[in-house]
Amino acid sequence: MELLKGPASVLYGHSVLGGVLNIVRKSPTPQTVVNMKMSYGSWNNKQANMDFGGNLAGPVNYRANFNYGDQDGWRATGNKRLSGYLALGADIDATSKIDVRGSFHRDWYGTETGLPPVMMADVYNTDGTLYLKAGQEIPGLNEKKRYNNESDFLKNNGWDISGKYEKKFSKSMKLTNYLSYKYDDINYLGTEELSYLYSMNSVYKHYIDKGTYKMYINLDSVQLTYPLRFSHIAKTLGNQLELSGDFYTGNIKHNFIGGYSFSQMFRNSYTGYNNAPENDKFNREYDIYGPGIYSIIAVNNPQSMGYMKSKFSKVIITKDYTHGIYFQDLIEFHEKFKLLLAARYDMYKYMRTGANTYDGIREYHKSEQAQYSIATNSAFTYRAGMVFLPISELSIYTSAASYFRPSRTFPAANTIYLNQNGSEIDIESGKGIFDPEKGYQFEAGTRYTYKSILQASASVFYIRKNDIVRSFGRLSVGSDTNGNPVMKSIIGQVGSEESKGFDIEMSITPTHFSSFNLGYSYTDTKTLDIQPNKYVSIDTQNITLVPHNTFYAYGSIVVPKGIFRALSYNLSVSFMDKVYTNYAKSMSFSSYWLTDMGISYPLKNGIRLSGNVNNVFDKKYSNQAVYGTQRVPGMPRNFMLSLAYSLR
Repeated sequence: MELLKGPASVLYGHSVLGGVLNIVRKSPTPQTVVNMKMSYGSWNNKQANMDFGGNLAGPVNYRANFNYGDQDGWRATGNKRLSGYLALGADIDATSKIDVRGSFHRDWYGTETGLPPVMMADVYNTDGTLYLKAGQEIPGLNEKKRYNNESDFLKNNGWDISGKYEKKFSKSMKLTNYLSYKYDDINYLGTEELSYLYSMNSVYKHYIDKGTYKMYINLDSVQLTYPLRFSHIAKTLGNQLELSGDFYTGNIKHNFIGGYSFSQMFRNSYTGYNNAPENDKFNREYDIYGPGIYSIIAVNNPQSMGYMKSKFSKVIITKDYTHGIYFQDLIEFHEKFKLLLAARYDMYKYMRTGANTYDGIREYHKSEQAQYSIATNSAFTYRAGMVFLPISELSIYTSAASYFRPSRTFPAANTIYLNQNGSEIDIESGKGIFDPEKGYQFEAGTRYTYKSILQASASVFYIRKNDIVRSFGRLSVGSDTNGNPVMKSIIGQVGSEESKGFDIEMSITPTHFSSFNLGYSYTDTKTLDIQPNKYVSIDTQNITLVPHNTFYAYGSIVVPKGIFRALSYNLSVSFMDKVYTNYAKSMSFSSYWLTDMGISYPLKNGIRLSGNVNNVFDKKYSNQAVYGTQRVPGMPRNFMLSLAYSLR
């Protein structure tokens, strides 16, 4: 994997700004390759991998890979994975070649709803003394306990195939065409929201002061209140035709890339959101029913209270088309000075309609679907970069870029939408809810290399996003006739967001048997230009869901001689700063350090033994939350032992 920062990202799709992550798959190879690895780790974590490659027949080379994983999991999620990959490549003649690749995966995940939510307000004992402050968690929770229903699952099955043809017209020009198709099936039933029980009467041991009255809260149990049932079946077709090469204008060399890209995604999103009411939870006429729905479980010893059955009642049918034309020119004015100019024009078409399903399964009658709603957009984006090399060891660069992302937000039940002024948006008009998101970025940096011993880089950046859309989670917007809170999702186009900071990286290789890497980043992200609203209290100067400071250090040493010759050690240390989990700032993750270490030793005949210990000091931490209020604990100390074979 590689991170393409700044200008180079223009070639690989729209809606990118600071950079894009490029995943390069294993290529067919004429050399014989045999790699196998088996691993076993904490919580019955079992993994196996097989990797083969070589000449298949005549000019055809191949690469094949198979992976299997099965584990109980630290929080008993029981995740499983099976995947395979095959790549075939051949030179047709001296000027052209073809490459065909395909893969599949069959994944099963146990889903994760996290721990009971943090307090949304100060909680008092019945004698009036403070028990928990807003943002605090119930003390003494067992972080290994799961609160999901026994029927929760997430299945993700899919496959893809791609073909690439390359034709060289000369040493300075070639044509490439890349065609791909992907099928992806996500099937999900999950308990997502855990809710406390409330009462206007003093039947519980704690209460929340509402000013004019007290709302009593039960902290001994939680209710599974909002199971979700959906399935997304997406079929994506894409093609990229590209001409690249170089030419001269006088003494100035131009390295150009130009092309046309097309993609279409047809997606059917089946939903089963019509949950049975609490007083009729066994009614099979509803989408989700059974003893598990709305079940109440103990906070300190959660046990499933029964299964949930589910079906689908609606389908949302969408078609997404994108046409993009792009051109890039890397201009070499001098060996010490280069300029990159890139531009892209994209045209979007988004179509959406709905229908009822047939008999609760993932099928529907096309004759019953409504007329499509259609949204079209077009956008011009640019990238520009400059590199200056005063000496061969030092380079200095700057870059600027813009981006555009059309809004695809449509009305949803139990959701309130806010505009930049903090006012509710009237969604009865049938128009798009939010304006497109736009933005730009600037970056400057330097890189220094000293022989093969030292590589160091530093950069500063500024990113501005306008008209961004963010979720503020599910919040109470009032009470029903029984005094129970009414929960709705709050989504707002919060105006503008800016992000600025710098990063420093250094790689040191003092000897051929040792290496060290260091990195530090500072990021300051703020949400700007949003007006207060009656649902969310917003600090416009310090809303960020990314940490201010991050740091990592990695070192490896190989024993150069002696009885333990070729034995290798590695140690890594990372730091993550405090970060909020939602824009309402009702919960945050504390900063934490993690330390990992490993050891590896090669035996004879291509066999290698290795072992890794992660979170060596058994640090308690979290970096994931559900709804921004239900914390998912990070893994404690764990290990992985591996036996690998590689044909030499």
